[in-house]
Amino acid sequence: MEILEGHNKFYVNDENGNQVAEIVFVPTGEHLSIIEHTDVDESLKGQGVGKQLVAKVVEKMRGENRKIIPLCPFAKHEFDKTREYDDIRA
Repeated sequence: MEILEGHNKFYVNDENGNQVAEIVFVPTGEHLSIIEHTDVDESLKGQGVGKQLVAKVVEKMRGENRKIIPLCPFAKHEFDKTREYDDIRA
């Protein structure tokens, strides 16, 4: 599975090129981004795709020296249970 990067999002396509998972984030100000939305197709549920998408946003925002507000309920849950994200949470 390849995670692709688009404008303010990471996503996964199926073998036919249809988007089957995405995470959307919005830069806010100079040092802050908001994770607004995470969606994973039913066919991928339970495979850790959502976690991988959150991790990609965290990696990108760390590289840009930004903090994250996890507004999306799934992302918030991941931040709540992943201590390694404490340093980047706004």
